[in-house]
Amino acid sequence: MSADLTLQVLEALSEVDGSILSSDAFPSIDFTTIKSALDRLGSREMIIYRQIEREEANLTPEAEGIAAEGSHEAKVFEAVRQAVQGLKIADLPGIVGKESAKVGQGKAFKEGWIKKDKDLLRAATDSIQDASREQLQTIQRTRTHPEPKVLQDLRKRKLITMQKVITFEIKKGPNYAAEFVKEETDLTADMLATGTWKTVKLKPYNFKALGAPTPSGALHPRMPDLATISSES
Repeated sequence: MSADLTLQVLEALSEVDGSILSSDAFPSIDFTTIKSALDRLGSREMIIYRQIEREEANLTPEAEGIAAEGSHEAKVFEAVRQAVQGLKIADLPGIVGKESAKVGQGKAFKEGWIKKDKDLLRAATDSIQDASREQLQTIQRTRTHPEPKVLQDLRKRKLITMQKVITFEIKKGPNYAAEFVKEETDLTADMLATGTWKTVKLKPYNFKALGAPTPSGALHPRMPDLATISSES
C-alpha cells in the first residue's frame, strides 16, 4: 500500500502549484501508511513535508439534531409564537418534546424570547437568531470555531467533543518527479555485463551506518588463576 501511495502523493502534487494536506488528499489512509510513504519520498528529496497537530471538534448526536432542526430554545420560541392566544405551559412538552421543553424553556426566558402570563407562555419578540444552531453548523462544516469561548461553552453543554488530529503538509522537493523510480541497492555482475548500470538509479550508500557489532575475544583459561594469584600477593 505504501508503494502505491507514493505514486498517489506525486500525482496529487502534480496538480497543484503549492502544498497539499494529507487529511484532504487522503482522508481514509491511516497515519502509519502515510508516514511510511512520505519518509520514502522525503529520503530522496522528492518531497518536503511537515507534521501538523491540531484539535478538531465533533458534534455529539444531540448537537447534530440541533444543527439540523434548531436548538431547544428556538423550538420553544417557535411553538409559543405560533400560539397566537398564548400557549399553556402544560401543553409545551407535547408540542416540542420533553427534553426541548425542559432545556429550552429556561434558555428562551433568559434570552428574552418568551414571557410568562399566568399559566400561559407568550412570545416577547417577533424573530430570533438561533446562535446555538449557527455555531454548531459552523463546527459541522469546519471542525472548529473562530471563537475559543464558543468551543468551551459547547463542551460544557456536552454538545461537542474535541479530538487530536495529525496531518501532513506536503510540497514538492528539489528532486520532485511525477514518477517514482525504484532504486537498486547493489551493483550486480549482470548490470556490468548488460550495461544497464549506466541507466539504473542506485540507492545512495549510508556511510554513517554502523557495522554489525564485533564480539570481543574469549577469556584465556588461565586468567582467573592469574587474578587469584595477584590478589593473594
